[in-house]
Amino acid sequence: MNTAKNLTATSIFQNMLKASLVALLLIALNSCSGDDDSSNNTTTPPPTGSNGVTAPDFSLTSLDNTTVKLSDSPNKVVVIFFFGNECPSCKAAAPKINSDLYAPYASNANFKFYGIDQWDGNAAKVQSFKTITGVGFPLLLMGSSVAASYKTTYDRLVVIDKAGKIAFSGTQGASSDVNAAKAKIDELLK
Repeated sequence: MNTAKNLTATSIFQNMLKASLVALLLIALNSCSGDDDSSNNTTTPPPTGSNGVTAPDFSLTSLDNTTVKLSDSPNKVVVIFFFGNECPSCKAAAPKINSDLYAPYASNANFKFYGIDQWDGNAAKVQSFKTITGVGFPLLLMGSSVAASYKTTYDRLVVIDKAGKIAFSGTQGASSDVNAAKAKIDELLK
């Protein structure tokens, strides 16, 4: 009888442990989905064009160890993909962002594109993101303060016009904003 009680107690404990692990996994996946717009980390897009908010300048180190400043790109359309170096939704979105928003404009002298790691990962983590996703655009390190100044979070797109104004600021996962960002880029590069 004691053995039966011990087996039942063990079985109950194992089921509780499994349920706890599933709950933790779901919480972890939800925390980096980038699709929950009920959090305080979303932004409201400012007015379009030069009537938008001035984009805050930044100075960050790139993965290839060069200093990149927004102010070094005057009179250019600049696109920023804010990502988290280990965020699953960011990793899933990055190849489409590369093919749809970076590659078509990469040779345009009036265009710049940066990926900014909002999770402040070290160079090895950001290099891993680049290797896994195969993106060709420059990746900048230690960008949480930049994301905060732009009032945005990871897995978001921001488009800055030639006058240095925010012309588009995504409010949902970047993969859901690719078409809107592309339309804005096309409009600004005319």
